[in-house]
Amino acid sequence: MTAIVFPAFDHPPEGAAAPTALEVQAVGAHGALASVSDRAALMNEVGRLVGVPPGGWKHGQARLWEDEDIRLVWLLRRFAHKAIAARVATNLGRVDSFVPGDLWLAVVTAAREHSADTVYDLSMDRIETWHEGGLDFLSQDKNRLGLPRAITDAWGERKFISHETGNVVHPAIIPARDQLLAYAAQLRFNYDHAFQSHVTAILGRTGGAALVSMSRVARLVWRAYAFLLPTGGDYHPLSSVAAQSGRHFGCRTALQFLAHRAGASPGGRVDLDGIVTVPDLAHVEAIRSARIRVAETLYLERMLTVTRELLPPSVF
Repeated sequence: MTAIVFPAFDHPPEGAAAPTALEVQAVGAHGALASVSDRAALMNEVGRLVGVPPGGWKHGQARLWEDEDIRLVWLLRRFAHKAIAARVATNLGRVDSFVPGDLWLAVVTAAREHSADTVYDLSMDRIETWHEGGLDFLSQDKNRLGLPRAITDAWGERKFISHETGNVVHPAIIPARDQLLAYAAQLRFNYDHAFQSHVTAILGRTGGAALVSMSRVARLVWRAYAFLLPTGGDYHPLSSVAAQSGRHFGCRTALQFLAHRAGASPGGRVDLDGIVTVPDLAHVEAIRSARIRVAETLYLERMLTVTRELLPPSVF
């Protein structure tokens, strides 16, 4: 398969990675004040880049629309408030200093895993990252995330059996202001350590080339997917992806599927952009969820680019 190219999103928005408070407010105002049809047109365009059908999927974790508008509009409306925009910018600046890169994916992930408050909470109130978020193993991973001990030593540990999965989870008790930072660090950790380890184990010597040739958009989808399901069971070639889809169809499983698929093609090169382009993978809910999170990420990036194009640098 020829790698798909996304020239408009090959790089993050130009300028500083962390937006200013005024930029955040402008992103929110520009997005929230647009018409529903304008928001839909842009979301369908960025959704197309990540294999999301027009209007998105209608159920489960992968709902892109809510109440006949894009689900993201509630976050945009909050950004449009000056006080909230200032708090968002403070949090993003702090995250960028410790976990640079893909800030908007961290924003979307935090907002979807818990609530919009996560993105702009600056308080020292203690929260637990399972019941009040989606960081099920934060206390187990906290010393491997690459964050300063001055931050992670303040995180308390918890351990109990999840009523959702029946498995033991290891969330943490952390200051509310650390939530966005924790999501960004966990996203990076799962991609760098789990996903890339699977690439090495499954693709061997060709793994490095596959990672290098992958588009930025596909990398964002793998990053979002690795956050949701960093491991996974074995792929069974005699059964369809749809029949195997579920919580056990994680990153490792998807890589095995793509490797098996490549083995049946001339040349046998594994194209990691397949996470976006291969129709069979849309049967996996976690992959659908990863794709729509990236669609929302690209939407926010586009809003920031438009903001910086319309307003002179001196304003910021």
